Amino acid sequence: MTTYARADYGPVSVAYTAELDGGGNTFGRAYAPFVRSRFGRVGSVFEWCAGPGFIGFSLLAAGLCDSVDLGDVNPAAGEAVERTIVENGLHGRARFHLSDGFDDVPADLRWDLMVGNPPHVNQAAAASDYQRSHSPLIWKDTDWGIHRSFYAAAAERLRPGGSVVVQENHRFSTPEDFTGMVEKSGLEVVGAFDCGEGHEDYYFLWSRLPGPRTS
Repeated sequence: MTTYARADYGPVSVAYTAELDGGGNTFGRAYAPFVRSRFGRVGSVFEWCAGPGFIGFSLLAAGLCDSVDLGDVNPAAGEAVERTIVENGLHGRARFHLSDGFDDVPADLRWDLMVGNPPHVNQAAAASDYQRSHSPLIWKDTDWGIHRSFYAAAAERLRPGGSVVVQENHRFSTPEDFTGMVEKSGLEVVGAFDCGEGHEDYYFLWSRLPGPRTS
């Protein structure tokens, strides 16, 4: 039986294991203040590469969205998410999709905001000791293939006026690494924004569907 630790996000306690924590419980905490200041409350959120769902659940706990979908290719992540849903009574407000990108996410689902802490490193030689000690599922994205697949499908998964805010690492990428794939997808780049005090290595890359934002 899996033994879970718990991460406290006010009214929501997120179940996780050390193997599933790719940083969402540390630098991922920069999401809630960013979303609050830039968007306020949104209707629906999708967390890409969700792991145990630190980011998505943190936004739900902070009252910044009505519902959250969490997608990850790792079945162990799904087991942790389901534990969090049950323990916090979140049936109907949160659900997990075992999926490589959007491959197995129902095609009719659309969101107001997509977030994610995806693998930040595009080659093994650049990895830190931390990353080498964790599964490549968490840190490795060879030639940014995971990012390319995500952005290629992202625009059609947003509601009108929807946005994508992805957390990246200054040590392993620049915003320009992703600008071409973002624009090719039909999204427009709003900008890159530092994640704030205590999270200086990280930045948010914000893109959105062209046109006015809808609530």
